[in-house]
Amino acid sequence: MRKVAWDVSHQEFIISDHYYFSKLQKYCKENNIIVDEVDDFNKLAEYDTIVFNYPEIPFTEEEANFIEDLVKNGKTVGIFAYYKNEDKIADTCNTLSKRFGIIFNGDIITDSINNYDGDNLLITTSNLYNLPENIQKVMLACTDSLTTTKKEVRPLVEAEDTSKSKLLKEALLFAEYVDPKSNGKFICGGTCVFWDNYSIDLYNNKEFSLNLLTR
Repeated sequence: MRKVAWDVSHQEFIISDHYYFSKLQKYCKENNIIVDEVDDFNKLAEYDTIVFNYPEIPFTEEEANFIEDLVKNGKTVGIFAYYKNEDKIADTCNTLSKRFGIIFNGDIITDSINNYDGDNLLITTSNLYNLPENIQKVMLACTDSLTTTKKEVRPLVEAEDTSKSKLLKEALLFAEYVDPKSNGKFICGGTCVFWDNYSIDLYNNKEFSLNLLTR
Protein backbone atom coordinates (compact mmCIF):
# COMPACT_ATOMS: atom_id res chain seq x y z
CA MET A 1 0.00 0.00 0.00
CA ARG A 2 1.48 3.31 -1.11
CA LYS A 3 1.71 6.11 1.46
CA VAL A 4 1.59 9.65 0.09
CA ALA A 5 2.33 12.85 2.02
CA TRP A 6 0.38 15.80 0.65
CA ASP A 7 2.40 18.66 2.07
CA VAL A 8 0.57 21.65 3.54
CA SER A 9 3.54 23.27 5.28
CA HIS A 10 4.18 25.61 2.33
CA GLN A 11 0.61 26.88 1.97
CA GLU A 12 -0.36 24.45 -0.81
CA PHE A 13 -3.81 23.61 -2.15
CA ILE A 14 -5.16 20.94 0.21
CA ILE A 15 -6.38 17.61 -1.10
CA SER A 16 -9.21 17.59 1.44
CA ASP A 17 -10.84 20.51 -0.39
CA HIS A 18 -13.90 18.57 -1.52
CA TYR A 19 -14.83 20.94 -4.34
CA TYR A 20 -11.48 20.53 -6.09
CA PHE A 21 -10.05 17.15 -5.19
CA SER A 22 -12.78 14.78 -3.98
CA LYS A 23 -12.42 12.63 -7.12
CA LEU A 24 -8.67 12.30 -6.67
CA GLN A 25 -9.23 11.24 -3.06
CA LYS A 26 -11.80 8.68 -4.19
CA TYR A 27 -9.54 7.21 -6.87
CA CYS A 28 -6.61 7.02 -4.45
CA LYS A 29 -8.71 5.08 -1.97
CA GLU A 30 -9.92 2.69 -4.67
CA ASN A 31 -6.29 2.00 -5.65
CA ASN A 32 -4.92 1.45 -2.13
CA ILE A 33 -3.08 4.76 -2.02
CA ILE A 34 -3.14 6.36 1.42
CA VAL A 35 -2.89 10.16 1.27
CA ASP A 36 -2.27 12.23 4.40
CA GLU A 37 -2.05 15.99 4.63
CA VAL A 38 1.22 16.70 6.43
CA ASP A 39 2.08 20.03 8.05
CA ASP A 40 5.33 18.92 9.69
CA PHE A 41 8.09 19.02 7.07
CA ASN A 42 10.27 16.58 8.98
CA LYS A 43 7.57 13.89 8.85
CA LEU A 44 7.71 13.74 5.05
CA ALA A 45 10.46 11.15 5.35
CA GLU A 46 7.89 8.67 6.68
CA TYR A 47 6.14 8.47 3.29
CA ASP A 48 6.85 6.83 -0.08
CA THR A 49 5.71 9.82 -2.15
CA ILE A 50 5.65 13.54 -1.27
CA VAL A 51 3.48 16.07 -3.12
CA PHE A 52 3.87 19.86 -3.21
CA ASN A 53 0.77 21.10 -5.06
CA TYR A 54 1.10 24.85 -5.67
CA PRO A 55 3.43 25.74 -2.78
CA GLU A 56 3.32 29.46 -2.01
CA ILE A 57 6.17 29.60 0.52
CA PRO A 58 9.72 29.30 -0.89
CA PHE A 59 11.90 26.39 0.19
CA THR A 60 14.97 27.09 2.28
CA GLU A 61 18.34 25.60 1.44
CA GLU A 62 17.97 23.29 4.45
CA GLU A 63 14.60 22.07 3.17
CA ALA A 64 16.01 21.53 -0.33
CA ASN A 65 18.86 19.49 1.18
CA PHE A 66 16.29 17.42 3.09
CA ILE A 67 14.27 16.67 -0.06
CA GLU A 68 17.41 15.89 -2.03
CA ASP A 69 18.36 13.30 0.58
CA LEU A 70 14.89 11.74 0.36
CA VAL A 71 15.23 11.34 -3.41
CA LYS A 72 18.71 9.87 -2.96
CA ASN A 73 17.11 7.34 -0.60
CA GLY A 74 14.59 6.26 -3.23
CA LYS A 75 11.58 8.45 -2.45
CA THR A 76 9.33 9.99 -5.10
CA VAL A 77 8.70 13.73 -4.83
CA GLY A 78 6.41 15.83 -7.04
CA ILE A 79 6.02 19.59 -7.31
CA PHE A 80 3.32 21.19 -9.46
CA ALA A 81 2.92 24.82 -10.51
CA TYR A 82 0.67 26.97 -12.73
CA TYR A 83 0.92 29.26 -15.73
CA LYS A 84 2.32 32.82 -16.03
CA ASN A 85 4.06 32.76 -12.64
CA GLU A 86 0.81 33.46 -10.77
CA ASP A 87 1.61 34.31 -7.13
CA LYS A 88 5.29 33.90 -8.09
CA ILE A 89 4.61 30.15 -8.18
CA ALA A 90 7.34 29.41 -10.73
CA ASP A 91 9.90 31.29 -8.64
CA THR A 92 8.80 29.46 -5.51
CA CYS A 93 8.97 26.03 -7.14
CA ASN A 94 12.41 26.84 -8.50
CA THR A 95 13.78 27.25 -4.98
CA LEU A 96 13.46 23.45 -4.80
CA SER A 97 13.36 22.14 -8.39
CA LYS A 98 16.57 23.80 -9.58
CA ARG A 99 18.41 21.48 -7.21
CA PHE A 100 17.35 18.65 -9.52
CA GLY A 101 18.06 20.40 -12.81
CA ILE A 102 14.51 21.48 -13.65
CA ILE A 103 13.45 25.12 -14.04
CA PHE A 104 9.87 26.42 -14.19
CA ASN A 105 9.79 29.12 -16.88
CA GLY A 106 6.75 31.05 -15.64
CA ASP A 107 5.27 31.31 -19.12
CA ILE A 108 1.92 30.56 -20.78
CA ILE A 109 1.40 27.59 -23.11
CA THR A 110 -1.50 27.82 -25.56
CA ASP A 111 -2.72 25.56 -28.34
CA SER A 112 -5.47 26.66 -30.71
CA ILE A 113 -5.73 23.25 -32.39
CA ASN A 114 -5.05 20.58 -29.76
CA ASN A 115 -7.21 21.60 -26.85
CA TYR A 116 -10.34 20.71 -24.92
CA ASP A 117 -13.69 22.41 -25.57
CA GLY A 118 -12.18 25.00 -27.90
CA ASP A 119 -10.18 26.63 -25.10
CA ASN A 120 -6.56 27.23 -26.08
CA LEU A 121 -5.42 27.18 -22.43
CA LEU A 122 -6.83 23.67 -21.90
CA ILE A 123 -4.22 21.98 -24.04
CA THR A 124 -4.28 18.31 -24.98
CA THR A 125 -1.32 16.20 -25.98
CA SER A 126 -0.31 12.66 -26.85
CA ASN A 127 3.42 13.40 -26.67
CA LEU A 128 4.03 11.24 -23.62
CA TYR A 129 7.27 9.54 -22.58
CA ASN A 130 8.41 7.10 -19.89
CA LEU A 131 4.79 6.40 -18.93
CA PRO A 132 2.68 3.20 -19.04
CA GLU A 133 0.97 2.31 -22.32
CA ASN A 134 -2.49 2.91 -20.86
CA ILE A 135 -1.70 6.62 -20.73
CA GLN A 136 -2.20 7.86 -24.29
CA LYS A 137 -3.49 11.42 -23.98
CA VAL A 138 -3.86 14.04 -21.26
CA MET A 139 -5.38 17.49 -20.81
CA LEU A 140 -3.26 20.05 -19.02
CA ALA A 141 -5.00 23.29 -18.08
CA CYS A 142 -3.18 26.59 -17.62
CA THR A 143 0.29 25.11 -17.75
CA ASP A 144 3.80 26.47 -17.43
CA SER A 145 6.74 24.98 -19.32
CA LEU A 146 10.01 23.56 -18.03
CA THR A 147 13.68 23.83 -18.92
CA THR A 148 16.12 21.10 -17.89
CA THR A 149 19.80 21.41 -16.99
CA LYS A 150 20.88 17.90 -15.92
CA LYS A 151 21.32 14.71 -17.93
CA GLU A 152 19.46 12.72 -15.27
CA VAL A 153 16.22 14.53 -16.18
CA ARG A 154 13.90 12.83 -18.65
CA PRO A 155 10.66 14.05 -20.27
CA LEU A 156 7.20 12.85 -19.30
CA VAL A 157 4.90 15.18 -21.25
CA GLU A 158 5.49 17.59 -24.10
CA ALA A 159 2.88 19.75 -25.82
CA GLU A 160 2.01 19.16 -29.47
CA ASP A 161 3.85 21.01 -32.22
CA THR A 162 0.82 23.28 -32.57
CA SER A 163 1.41 24.78 -29.12
CA LYS A 164 2.99 28.15 -28.41
CA SER A 165 4.96 29.50 -25.46
CA LYS A 166 4.56 33.19 -24.71
CA LEU A 167 8.25 33.25 -23.80
CA LEU A 168 9.20 31.12 -26.84
CA LYS A 169 10.31 28.23 -24.66
CA GLU A 170 10.36 24.55 -25.56
CA ALA A 171 7.01 22.95 -24.75
CA LEU A 172 8.20 20.50 -22.09
CA LEU A 173 5.40 20.36 -19.52
CA PHE A 174 6.21 17.46 -17.15
CA ALA A 175 9.63 15.98 -16.46
CA GLU A 176 11.41 13.97 -13.79
CA TYR A 177 14.87 13.71 -12.35
CA VAL A 178 15.83 10.08 -11.71
CA ASP A 179 18.55 9.38 -9.17
CA PRO A 180 21.10 7.10 -10.88
CA LYS A 181 21.72 4.99 -7.76
CA SER A 182 18.44 4.77 -5.85
CA ASN A 183 15.99 5.34 -8.74
CA GLY A 184 14.33 7.96 -6.54
CA LYS A 185 12.42 10.55 -8.54
CA PHE A 186 11.76 14.28 -8.46
CA ILE A 187 8.81 15.10 -10.72
CA CYS A 188 7.91 18.58 -11.95
CA GLY A 189 4.65 19.56 -13.61
CA GLY A 190 3.72 22.86 -15.21
CA THR A 191 0.17 22.71 -13.86
CA CYS A 192 -1.33 21.74 -10.51
CA VAL A 193 -4.91 21.29 -11.75
CA PHE A 194 -4.50 18.30 -14.05
CA TRP A 195 -5.94 16.12 -11.26
CA ASP A 196 -8.69 18.37 -9.97
CA ASN A 197 -12.37 17.45 -10.27
CA TYR A 198 -12.71 19.24 -13.61
CA SER A 199 -9.77 17.55 -15.32
CA ILE A 200 -9.23 14.13 -13.79
CA ASP A 201 -11.91 12.27 -15.78
CA LEU A 202 -10.79 13.69 -19.13
CA TYR A 203 -8.71 11.51 -21.46
CA ASN A 204 -6.15 9.59 -19.36
CA ASN A 205 -5.70 12.19 -16.62
CA LYS A 206 -6.87 9.73 -13.97
CA GLU A 207 -4.31 7.10 -14.94
CA PHE A 208 -1.64 9.78 -15.25
CA SER A 209 -2.43 11.15 -11.79
CA LEU A 210 -2.31 7.75 -10.11
CA ASN A 211 0.93 6.90 -11.88
CA LEU A 212 2.63 10.05 -10.63
CA LEU A 213 1.68 9.12 -7.06
CA THR A 214 3.11 5.62 -7.35
CA ARG A 215 6.23 5.96 -9.52
